[in-house]
Amino acid sequence: MEICKVVKQVISTVKNDVFNGYPLLLVQPLNMKMQHKGAEVLCIDFVGASINEIVMIMKEGSSVNDMMGLEEAPADAAIIGIVDQIMLDDRKIFDKSNAEAA
Repeated sequence: MEICKVVKQVISTVKNDVFNGYPLLLVQPLNMKMQHKGAEVLCIDFVGASINEIVMIMKEGSSVNDMMGLEEAPADAAIIGIVDQIMLDDRKIFDKSNAEAA
């Protein structure tokens, strides 16, 4: 799993039928200083995340297939949770309630 920030919504009028009903979002992986690391990742959204939210993603194709109830799906990453807080070494490095107020 990785911690990421939702940065873009992807709209596709033509796509594989298995994606019908699932939003597609681009997320930016973050390090524990809440700074960008690496390239953006296209994810299927299973939890109803919004732009700028901090989320947990899974980058395991077989697990995404399981979540979709399929043996094979053309997907390898999914948003599986929305982060409320992150604690590191007994210090809060992210708090959703403070992030929304800023």
